[in-house]
Amino acid sequence: MIDTGAMKLIYHNGKEIWKPKAIYRLKNCDDLEILDYYNSMIRGFYNYYCIANNSSIINSYKYIMEYSMYKTYGTKYRTSISKVIGKFRAGKDFAVKFRNSKGVEKMRVFYNEGFKRQKKAFQSNADLVPNTIKYFSSTKLIDRIKARECELCGKTNTPIEIHHVHRLKDLQGKTFWEALMIARNRKTIALCRECHKKLHCGQLN
Repeated sequence: MIDTGAMKLIYHNGKEIWKPKAIYRLKNCDDLEILDYYNSMIRGFYNYYCIANNSSIINSYKYIMEYSMYKTYGTKYRTSISKVIGKFRAGKDFAVKFRNSKGVEKMRVFYNEGFKRQKKAFQSNADLVPNTIKYFSSTKLIDRIKARECELCGKTNTPIEIHHVHRLKDLQGKTFWEALMIARNRKTIALCRECHKKLHCGQLN
C-alpha cells in the first residue's frame, strides 16, 4: 500500500499506525477514473486475500483506500473530506455520475459488496498485484469516448473502443515505479469497432 502512495506510516508510543493520504498523481484524472482506480485496487486486494483465514484484514485496507480516495478528490477540488463526501453522496453510497457514449446518465459506486471469505479466488491470477496502469494517463478517456470519433479513419457518431499501443506484458516483472514510468509513456488511440477489429487482425496499412 505504501507503494501506491495511498498511505503513510507513523509511529506513536512504539506502535505502527497507518494513515491514509491523497494519491497526488491521480488529481488530474477525471472523477470516474479516480473511483475506478480505488475500486480496482480494493477488488484486487480482496481477490488476493479472500481465501485466507484473515480475509477481514481487507476491511482495514478498504478504510485506508476509502479515505485516501476522499483526500485525493479533496486535493483535486481543493476542499475538505466532508464536502467531498457531500458532493458525491448518493443515498448511502459514494458515487460518480457520468454519461456514456449514447448520452445516457450512469452511476458508479464505491465498492460496497463486503468481504466474505471465499473457497477460491474470483480470478486465477490471485497472486498478482492488481493492474492499475490505465489510470496514470493524463488523457481523459471519458472525453475521448464521448466524442464518438475514430482517431484513425475519422468516422464520427460511432461507438469508440480504446486501443493500447504497448502491451500489458511489458509490465510483467516490473516494480511499481517502473510500471508507472511505462504507463506514463503508454499511448492509446480511440478507434471505431471496425478499425479496432482490423488492427487486431493485422488488416490496417
